[in-house]
Amino acid sequence: MLANPGPPLSEHKSPIHTSRELTVVINTFKRPHKVVQDSIEFYAQCEIVKHVYVIWSESQPPPLKLTSKYGNWKTPTVQFQRETTGSLNNRFKPLQGPHTAGIFSIDDDVRVPCDDLALGFEVWRGSQRSLVGYIPRVHIRSKASGLVYRCWWRVWWHGVYSIILTKAAFLHHDFFEMYTNDMPQSIRLLVDESRNCEDLAMQFLMANSTGLPPIYVKGHLTDLGVLNGISTTKSAVTAGHMDGRSKCLNSLAAVYGRVPLVVSHAIVDSAANGWTNRPSTWFEYISSDLWKI
Repeated sequence: MLANPGPPLSEHKSPIHTSRELTVVINTFKRPHKVVQDSIEFYAQCEIVKHVYVIWSESQPPPLKLTSKYGNWKTPTVQFQRETTGSLNNRFKPLQGPHTAGIFSIDDDVRVPCDDLALGFEVWRGSQRSLVGYIPRVHIRSKASGLVYRCWWRVWWHGVYSIILTKAAFLHHDFFEMYTNDMPQSIRLLVDESRNCEDLAMQFLMANSTGLPPIYVKGHLTDLGVLNGISTTKSAVTAGHMDGRSKCLNSLAAVYGRVPLVVSHAIVDSAANGWTNRPSTWFEYISSDLWKI
């Protein structure tokens, strides 16, 4: 059984909120250049973003057309971190240039509006050892299959989750260091062999280290690749995605000798959301400050 290492995160004092405090890490692989460009420019417009990194996992370097376009940007800075292999582990390699402690990991075809990004970052600032994000999943136990991976409907129906997908999630950069340098090599090999499950590996790593659940933030995401992803083909059963994810869960549990994932029922939403922020009692509707809004 892997012992809970519990290494402390590097000291990082949360300053009073200023305009640019977040690093966005965009994962891309063999995508049209316009997809990458649109992603960079979408997040560059958000006031909290200080640095943007594109993880370029291809044998050929990023085209000069892209690198020269953003080479002189200062607010935010834009850098291409080149990796010569297509490993999904690359997305969690420590950043090689200036960066903030807070990292927003995002796929190149997912868009999180700036207001929702700011809300998620606010939540992460209050719990910097947690994985904070917008897409929840859950593991369940089956006598026949061991651990089973389930998506949104199971989360919604039972009101519980234990996994946040890193295709849109906040985490401390220290966990990039731990993933690359401390996590068992067998797990990185599993990710490479399956071409899947790096996000599950990160969730296991963080839960095992901290004992904390992830935090689900309600947001309004646009997934431009929703009809072209591995799990959203015309036949998800044929694609084998869900079975593959369940297999990864069981393989990760075998390495750790336990299941460190922590379930949670909490959902964070904006106080400005009138649809969900309803008063707890009818009396709140006629509270004394009603006419002072």
